Amino acid sequence: MSMRPRDAIYASVKRRIVLNELRPGMVLTELALASELGCSQGPVREALMRLQEDGLVLRSGHKGTSVTPLDPEEAEEILAVRRRIEVRGALRAARAVDQAAFRRLAELRTQMDSAAEAGDEYALIALDTEFHLEIFRLSGLRALEQILTRCILHSHRQKLWEPRHRRPLLETAARHDRLLEKLVEHDGPGLAQALGAHIDTIVEVEIDAARAAS
Repeated sequence: MSMRPRDAIYASVKRRIVLNELRPGMVLTELALASELGCSQGPVREALMRLQEDGLVLRSGHKGTSVTPLDPEEAEEILAVRRRIEVRGALRAARAVDQAAFRRLAELRTQMDSAAEAGDEYALIALDTEFHLEIFRLSGLRALEQILTRCILHSHRQKLWEPRHRRPLLETAARHDRLLEKLVEHDGPGLAQALGAHIDTIVEVEIDAARAAS
């Protein structure tokens, strides 16, 4: 099924913001985006409103719309909230997991490798997000899902902004195997620990050898 034009516009602008093609603080105008995307301003306005709900743009009346800035302290707080939610849900998720859930997660994991091999970083982000949400849904804490979705989105955006982050895409995909192992074992404490470590190491900073030795 093809995507509706308004959804396609939203998805396109969202992708460019997450990948930092539209950089933090950049001013976005409905007219310029409509011209670039070959559409009327109405769908662009709707897309920007949805992106505001995602926390990806700021709309402030006469000042217009701009891409949300990236702040290291704010990013740290978002990551802490994400960690707390996912780790708390892990114990319940491990008890609730069944064969149908295993199959869904295994399929997502296979798709991650395909996206990584194709060098499609954004597709890998989408699959990673769905993988983590699939685990969290097993906890039954549905009121927190929207909060977690937003935290995951912003942690990915921050990771891609970090110029020192270095991790091959296939390695990023493979990091999820440990989470699957703990789910297969129905090991709640082990899953909570693995998720905590996973989130703590989302950003892998490559330290210059000369600086490390000094």
